[in-house]
Amino acid sequence: MNMKKQLLLILGATALCFSSIAQRDPNLVPCATYDAMDEVFKNDPSAKVRYNKVQAQMELEYQNEMAKVKTAAKVAAPIYTIPVVFHIMGPQVVSDQVFINFINYVNNDYSATGSDVSTISPLYSSLYVDAEIRFALAQKDPNGNCTNGIIRHDNENIYWSQTSPAYNYSGSGTNKWPTNKYLNVYIVDCIASSTYSCPVTSGAYIGGYTYLPGTYATNAAQDAIVMLRNQLAQNDPHDSRTISHEIGHWLNLSHIFGNNNCTGTSCGDDGITDTPPTQCHFSTCPASAGGNTCDASGNANVENIMDYSSCPKMFTQGQITKMRTALASSTAGRNNLWSPANLLATGITSGYTCTPVADFDANKVNNCVGNTITFTSASQVGTSGGVSWTFQGGTPATSTATSQAVTYASPGTYSVSLTATNTAGSNTMTKTSYITILNGVGGPTLPSTYDFQGTTLPSSITVTNGNAGSVTWVQNTATGGNSTTKSIYINNASATSTGGHIDIFETPVYDFSNTSAITFSYYYAYAKRLATQADTFKVQYSLDCGGSWSNVLSTPTTAQMAAASGGTTTTAFVPTASQWILKSYISSLLNTLNNKPSVKFRFWFKSDATVGRSNNIYIDQINITGSIATGITELEKSMALSIYPNPTASSATLDFTINGNEQAKINVVDIMGRVMEENTKSSDNDGHVNYTINRNGDLAAGVYIVNIEVNNQRVSKKIIIE
Repeated sequence: MNMKKQLLLILGATALCFSSIAQRDPNLVPCATYDAMDEVFKNDPSAKVRYNKVQAQMELEYQNEMAKVKTAAKVAAPIYTIPVVFHIMGPQVVSDQVFINFINYVNNDYSATGSDVSTISPLYSSLYVDAEIRFALAQKDPNGNCTNGIIRHDNENIYWSQTSPAYNYSGSGTNKWPTNKYLNVYIVDCIASSTYSCPVTSGAYIGGYTYLPGTYATNAAQDAIVMLRNQLAQNDPHDSRTISHEIGHWLNLSHIFGNNNCTGTSCGDDGITDTPPTQCHFSTCPASAGGNTCDASGNANVENIMDYSSCPKMFTQGQITKMRTALASSTAGRNNLWSPANLLATGITSGYTCTPVADFDANKVNNCVGNTITFTSASQVGTSGGVSWTFQGGTPATSTATSQAVTYASPGTYSVSLTATNTAGSNTMTKTSYITILNGVGGPTLPSTYDFQGTTLPSSITVTNGNAGSVTWVQNTATGGNSTTKSIYINNASATSTGGHIDIFETPVYDFSNTSAITFSYYYAYAKRLATQADTFKVQYSLDCGGSWSNVLSTPTTAQMAAASGGTTTTAFVPTASQWILKSYISSLLNTLNNKPSVKFRFWFKSDATVGRSNNIYIDQINITGSIATGITELEKSMALSIYPNPTASSATLDFTINGNEQAKINVVDIMGRVMEENTKSSDNDGHVNYTINRNGDLAAGVYIVNIEVNNQRVSKKIIIE
């Protein structure tokens, strides 16, 4: 058999076609492993020599084992247990339970205990026996720390390249997971090759790949499995057939139809006696009996996990022997994985000890006063141990629960600490200034405008630089929209700019409790640097002081923005007057914001990580308007409310009347919604309330909002300190 051709379909359509309930996506590229291995051999001719030598030795060992099997009742012990670690690349939302289920389902496939075993064709059912191969999530990492074998790498490397991997597989230093101790499985968003690029917007894409034993030297980081995240179906035991198929390749199995590219017309053979030569059954499931013109029996093992059929259920005894031979062989280093010493070192054997690792996350890091934030421990403490929390400024202040809901009564920035403990010791993680709590009432009054014409950016604008040291939103003093001279922009064209950076700027909190018919508009100017540039731009709103965000509908894509504004240019984009484009959102698109008390807006931009450095983007003249309910005006009139002097260089007097049995809650907040003064006042005998704002002169020059709340009704007035 031509060895190079045999590589063509090592992983093939490792995706939906392996589910008994799904059809194969015709855009899925079936030659990922061939591309990957071909790249290896092209760049290192000695790798092909090594591979051929390893395969020849393993074939000899396999034939020797097959001779033994013919005289044995079943595959001999021992049971081989393989430690597994899943590496989830980038910010992918895949729960731990998905991978726990996968391990359970894969073990069913390799122990012949799946729920569909009884439905296998009687022509082949007797060949499906317990492979005595098991898989277990690692419980200790290479440094002896506790783990659950599900590692979430905190980076943006969601695009993987067969020719130049974005994360270099197991990484280096403390991130390295030796491949002779763990089966490493990488979950990514996109796989690129010399032919296919990322991101995929339409057309063909790669579903996954691995390497046959011997492609790389023993313990090479590349000796792993790479899978596309969207191939991780989650709700059915048959979904495991995707990874069971890939593991089969990793354990030296070929496809049962041999070295053709699943044309459906060519006969092929995998070199294993009890899997008849056959054509590929591409996302179909014909009867096992009859119709196979490739074998004298006329029968085909269409239910084999190493076919492309839509009904994979089994391995044959010959395949099992070949996989066990690969695990027993020292030729490719697989024999260390299941050794007693390695099972103890990776925490698979009971009685191991590991160092606890504290880790946690929150469902929100920004929120309004009084709202709930849920903190969840992701700590690893081994078979026993626990956690203890400290929530600065929160209620409760401490907890020992794995998941804890916390509220904050006052605006501010707070730290959170978690300690994980077991018999081996303790470990503490502290996230300083982790939680930001804002006052959800008060804030700027409407209409509100950000024109960036001051000497610096408005202090009420919050800028987040997603990549420290790279470019971010800053003031541009040379050009602006609507005939102005300044704006806010990202200098993406700068030589220091890199692809993949995320940058955000946010408004302060708006209180729309009594506001409707809200409109929002801004001017933008933008150009692509290259025609293939796939930057991302979003305008978003939050209803909980920035805790969670939703996209404003009809926000233009960067392709639409470039077409309307600066087009494509490799020079640094500086817009002309005609290239500033007004974007307006009518009130019907913003109905969700009506009468909401804690609204923020933000502008979100991500530079294309694949193409790299982008071109410049500009924003100017942000205008927010709305209709204030007349009820506030009537209440204000009934109170005879006044503030004087306003503006003031020092203090001001707040004067109003209420009923004699009522109390007024008064607070003064800055443009960021932070409470600067707070008091509760009762009226005198005549129902009169008099309060001095900035009595001690502590307020810096700026704009402030005075809120007066009486009987759950509120009036807000602006005051200017000069």
